[in-house]
Amino acid sequence: MDVETRVLEKVLPDSEERKRSKEKFRDIKEFIKEKHELEARLMGSLAKDTFLKGDKDLDIFVFFPDSTDREELEEKGLEVGKSVFEEFNGDYEVEYAEHPYTKGEIGDFEVEIIPAYLVDGPEEMRSSVDRTPMHTRWVNKNLSEKEKKETVLLKAFLKGQGLYGSSLKVMGFAGYLCEILIAEYGSFRELVESTEDWEEKKVIDVEDHHNGELPEKIQKKFREDSLIVIDPTDPERNVASVLSRENYCKFLFRAWKYIEDRSTEFFFPEPVEPDREEITEEINSRGDMYEVVFEKPDLTEDILYPQLRKLLKRLQDKLERNEFQLFDSGFYVGEKEVRIVLDLQLSELPDKRKHRGPKIFHNKENVEDFTSKYSNTWVSGTRLTTIVEREHKKAEDLLEDFLSGDMGEKGVPRNLIKKIEEREIREVRLEGDGEWLKFLKKFLNL
Repeated sequence: MDVETRVLEKVLPDSEERKRSKEKFRDIKEFIKEKHELEARLMGSLAKDTFLKGDKDLDIFVFFPDSTDREELEEKGLEVGKSVFEEFNGDYEVEYAEHPYTKGEIGDFEVEIIPAYLVDGPEEMRSSVDRTPMHTRWVNKNLSEKEKKETVLLKAFLKGQGLYGSSLKVMGFAGYLCEILIAEYGSFRELVESTEDWEEKKVIDVEDHHNGELPEKIQKKFREDSLIVIDPTDPERNVASVLSRENYCKFLFRAWKYIEDRSTEFFFPEPVEPDREEITEEINSRGDMYEVVFEKPDLTEDILYPQLRKLLKRLQDKLERNEFQLFDSGFYVGEKEVRIVLDLQLSELPDKRKHRGPKIFHNKENVEDFTSKYSNTWVSGTRLTTIVEREHKKAEDLLEDFLSGDMGEKGVPRNLIKKIEEREIREVRLEGDGEWLKFLKKFLNL
């Protein structure tokens, strides 16, 4: 029995699980019809039969008449959702996408009640959630039963590698993206083998909306995206837009590794058991590792994670512009605190640094200005050069200076500033929960 077959036996839901999920949906659907006289339909991977064993997600869309205005849809949509959770003794909270919806638990099911309009094409959409039924119809029309199983296999592989999910926390592969990739390549095996030839920018247009070549307008729109997968139901949308460049590269690398060594470990990696001694030894063998620690802001993940990435980029840029080189950097979000990790080659530099001036070929005024300002100048390559006092010899001092004063003017995300004001900058400490040690182990590639 090959690897893929063995994995499928473990990740495909059985008939009893499918039956139980659909029965729960049917009960909720009938309640919504009886109490609110509205049609409810099941969406997501359960509706397309591409869900992993153990997934208990019921994405239930409640469709309102076209005559319902946006404000009424939002108000009544929440009313419907709250009534469902009350009727079935569930716990819920109000979440926000393009418009508010209810999300929570009913028994062991994760349930979302999402108000929407039923549309036939992107030109009729009144909110972004309206495209979901179109996606469901396309998948059920275009994927065979075998291809749906291959999609489950791909999801299991991505989940095992930490690359599954389109949230702004993960920035990985959405379920719909997985379905399109299998539609294009036919199987998980064909997909991963094809990645050997993928380039830095890969385009997939399964419905050939653009006749083999993206129009200039579309190229410009997706210029920052590494993987461009044209939505079969909307030729101007990239289904892979949320996928980060790093995660795209990780997928290509892990696919290559899988081709070289087909193993179930790619799908079911061994649990990480952090070893304090091993982590300490690795940290000590490097340069200097610092962390910026502050209280976790009360923000949704879709706001917090992009803000932390922006902060991390600002800190990286500041350090590197001041000649503090990094092995790596990252951040950890715990229950109560955030820890920005900066793995420096050196945390202290010499008193002086090289300072490059204008090219000799620049006008006389620039050359005279530089030589009058600095007495000890010489030509290095094509530029005047001198030696100046370094403003910050220690990385810790540089970070303290940068994270002081008007941080907003320095590009620090304003939602984080209040918490950062009470920060602590220190050498990395191992003290923390087990998840923090797991993060460090992964960060250090142990």
